[in-house]
Amino acid sequence: MLSFFLSFFLPTVSAGPISHRSADVDFYNPLLSGGSMLDNSAGLGEPLNVIISAKSTPSVLDINSPLGAINYFRALGFSIECFGQHLGTPQSANLGDGRGDVNETAVIRQDFDIPILGTCIESLTGGNHFRVFPQTGPDADSGALFLAVSKEEDLSESHNIVPDGYDIGRDELVAAAAGEPSYLGQKYVTEVTNLTGLLQAGSEGINHGIAIDGVVKMLTVTATIDLTFFE
Repeated sequence: MLSFFLSFFLPTVSAGPISHRSADVDFYNPLLSGGSMLDNSAGLGEPLNVIISAKSTPSVLDINSPLGAINYFRALGFSIECFGQHLGTPQSANLGDGRGDVNETAVIRQDFDIPILGTCIESLTGGNHFRVFPQTGPDADSGALFLAVSKEEDLSESHNIVPDGYDIGRDELVAAAAGEPSYLGQKYVTEVTNLTGLLQAGSEGINHGIAIDGVVKMLTVTATIDLTFFE
C-alpha cells in the first residue's frame, strides 16, 4: 500500500525572513537575502513565475521521489525530459538560501498525456515546460519549489519562447492544476494565490525581451489517495 503524507493549506501567505525549515512558511523571499526571482539565462533571466508552497503535502515537494513532485507533474500532463536527456545549457538560480547560483534540478516538459514518449513530442513540436529550483539551502530551507515556466516554439525555431510565453506558460500550468487531477493513485487539490511584488512587470532583464505581468502564482497542493485507482 502506498503511504501518503497530508498537510493543510493556511490561507495567509508567509514569505518569511531567513531561518531553517518551518511548516509555517510558504517560502522565503529570495529578494531579502541577495537572491533573485529571475534565473540566469544567456546573461539575462527567465522569471520564477510559479512557486509550490512549502505548506503543500510533503511528498509533493520531493523532486527525487517518483511518487513525489514528478507524480504531481504527471497528473498535470508534464513529465521528465525525453528519455531523461537534456541537450541545452543548464540554467541556474539564486534563491537566497545560502547556496548562491545553483543549477536547475530538473526540466519538466508537457507530455500530451502520453507518458515517457510525450515529452519527446514536446521537444520536437514545442509546448509548455518548466525548470525546477528547490529552496533547500542552509540559510533558507523552506523546501518550496520555484518554477521557471514558459511556452516554447518547436525545434526548428530553436525552442525560442513564444510571444508572451512566460505568462502563457504559467497560466497553462495553473489551469492544468484545476479540479482534482490524479496519477498513480494520488489525487491533488491545488489552491492558487496570486503574489505581486516579487517580479517587476515589463521586459527589463528578461530573456528574449518578452514582457511579463509581474504576477507569481503560488500553488499550495494537498495530495490524497485516489480510491478510484484501486477499483
